[in-house]
Amino acid sequence: MFKTPATALFASLILCLAPACKSNEPEPKWVKNQVGAESDRLLMDVTALAIQKSGFPVGSGIDPGALVVSSGWQNSLAPFRDKGWREQCEVRYERIGPRRYSVSIRVRREKNDDILRPLDLTYAQWIPDPDDTDRARNVMQHIRSLLDTDVDVGKKP
Repeated sequence: MFKTPATALFASLILCLAPACKSNEPEPKWVKNQVGAESDRLLMDVTALAIQKSGFPVGSGIDPGALVVSSGWQNSLAPFRDKGWREQCEVRYERIGPRRYSVSIRVRREKNDDILRPLDLTYAQWIPDPDDTDRARNVMQHIRSLLDTDVDVGKKP
């Protein structure tokens, strides 16, 4: 199979080191729920508004065909290493019935590992950090609040 013992040794070394080269990206944590909406267009508009109300910049990542919305990165720089961060929100929908959708939200988080210029965005060295599920739940609540039409108004007292 191998022409020389050196190539066999090199191949076995590569196979041994391959698991060590695995990405250190944390496991994505999705917040899931179900919502009702009259149309896909309304769903996309409400999602863009909910992302904006949650403090994320509106990005150009709206794909109505795939029912996916991605925000821009929200940056928060700090004067110390590993204290600055950035977050990006991603919302995915899946049709589960007429006017019913399954929604999954993830807020991806990265921290700034630059030690020399941590306040300069052009020198930032972003490394993956665990997802922010609290912010994802916040976006979910905005979406549910904007889509909920089962408001029952009673008589005046």
